[in-house]
Amino acid sequence: MRTPSLLATLLLAAFTLSAQAADWLYLTQPGDTLSQIGQTYLKNMRDWPKIQSANGVPIPKHLPANTRIKIPVELLKVTPAPVTVTAVTGNVRYKSADGPFQRLAAGAQLNGGENVLSGPRSSATYRFADGTVLTQQAFSKLSFGRLAAYGKTGMVSTELSLDSGRLEARAGKQLAPAGGFKVRTPVAVAGLRGTDFRLNVSEDGKTLRNEVTEGVVAVAAEGREVSVAGGFGTVAEAGKPPEAPRRLLAAPSAAGLDTLIERLPLSFVWQPVAGASAYRAQVARDAAFTEVLLDDVSKEASVTWQDDLPDGAYWLRVRAIDSAGLEGANRDHAFELDARPLPPAPLSPTLGERLYQNAVEFSWAAAAEANGYVLQIAPTPEFATGLIERRLAAVTRHGETLPEGDWHWRAASLDAAGKLHVWSPYRAFRVQPLPNPPAAQARADAGQAQFVWSEAKGAARYGLELGDSFDLSAPRVKQETATTTLALPLKSGKYFWRVRGVESDGQAGAWGAVSPVIVPPEAPTDLLVVVDGEQLRATWKGEASAYKLELSADASFAKPLLSPQVRETGATLPKPESGDYWLRVTGMGADGVAGPASQVVA
Repeated sequence: MRTPSLLATLLLAAFTLSAQAADWLYLTQPGDTLSQIGQTYLKNMRDWPKIQSANGVPIPKHLPANTRIKIPVELLKVTPAPVTVTAVTGNVRYKSADGPFQRLAAGAQLNGGENVLSGPRSSATYRFADGTVLTQQAFSKLSFGRLAAYGKTGMVSTELSLDSGRLEARAGKQLAPAGGFKVRTPVAVAGLRGTDFRLNVSEDGKTLRNEVTEGVVAVAAEGREVSVAGGFGTVAEAGKPPEAPRRLLAAPSAAGLDTLIERLPLSFVWQPVAGASAYRAQVARDAAFTEVLLDDVSKEASVTWQDDLPDGAYWLRVRAIDSAGLEGANRDHAFELDARPLPPAPLSPTLGERLYQNAVEFSWAAAAEANGYVLQIAPTPEFATGLIERRLAAVTRHGETLPEGDWHWRAASLDAAGKLHVWSPYRAFRVQPLPNPPAAQARADAGQAQFVWSEAKGAARYGLELGDSFDLSAPRVKQETATTTLALPLKSGKYFWRVRGVESDGQAGAWGAVSPVIVPPEAPTDLLVVVDGEQLRATWKGEASAYKLELSADASFAKPLLSPQVRETGATLPKPESGDYWLRVTGMGADGVAGPASQVVA
């Protein structure tokens, strides 16, 4: 069995031979002679007698006007028909038969024998002598073979080879009998006449997909030729004849496609097409798609490109792909990209941030080409009520004082004309200052202190510190409570304390003022008085740093007879005159604060 590529070559040769066996018809003009016709159209001007013989012309110098003269194609002049490169996008390289690969550029001419390779996100568009326009898509290998014109007849013969990748073409009018446009692939040969078509050869060269949008394409392989009409496509695999043509999927609806794009990345969403397994989406500068800038296949009825296209007018092309990989009818859609200057990128406050002060500083990253910014702040994400708007110069920060509550902010760039472009995504944040220091007071009794303070807004609990020094550098008590009171057992002495509110997330407010609290000593116990001659000896138990003794002739101690202070737990007093007397002892604490008195001894 012949290999598919050899079969394609033989079929191409058969096409050429059939063309050579045909005749071209010339319609005479007044004053024409056979020698003039030979000079204008024949390879060898002296071959005009062959025309005379073939057409039975009796007088070669007198040809009646409007007479059809048959001229064998093999006698016609054959001249080069170079191809002009009209557009190149991305990385496209070419080489002649013996030369190295070099970058292809718009304006270049190809004369046949060149191999052209296109890289990712790359394409090249060519214009042929017969008016055919062909675009080589990304990841494609295209070879230019015969590029010939038959003198001034208007007939052009074009032969190409697509080894892998994709091409799209709008073929010019092919004049009979020698004009023709043929594309050879490793699988089959496609012969065209006045046709809009697409060819797609798999990377391994084993599968050809052909879609025809207008006209007819003859696809031949393995001894079978299939005519594919507009709106149909076929698949040919290596070693097999082409499949029967199948109808292409309809074009996606343009409903819902945006005509003005003001935000990047560039995204489109369209209605799904029944039977589609994927979609191809392309973006070009022109409606003819001669300069394809973006080209992607998506499983979903949507596409997003991260590429940084400059602002301007573009065309989107979308088509559905069926289960066989055949691409359907085009949906072309014009749109305007007007996304610059881009919105500034918000920096602070960040999304969901909680701020503990009313003074809020907004900041954003500078946007290229921005001539200023508009800042909006509002309580709701709709920015409809309570709106604060500031029109700013080309700065990247601005401060505002805001009351407590939930807030949202966004920013937009201004262009050179002062036009506001799209808003940045909004950022929600909350202004909620930390709890204020509570108003506090303390009351001390012997052996304990009671601390009381006011409620602080936003506080879930309260923290208290108590120590021996005013700076509370080494507090002896650090305690939290959910209530606004706290009782602590304490020895007699002078202490310093403070309190603050603490939120549920552990964020603490500022400390209140440091205040002193003096805990008096407890009442002395076991007071004993003994008369020793002319003296009274008194003893007791206690832990105070000093004691005050009181001797009185009345039980109310309204006018004590004696009230000395001592540092010991005993004292000697002069014996009073005979009578009834009462004695008590009081412990003295820090700063002279007295504790409760002992039991009275009569």
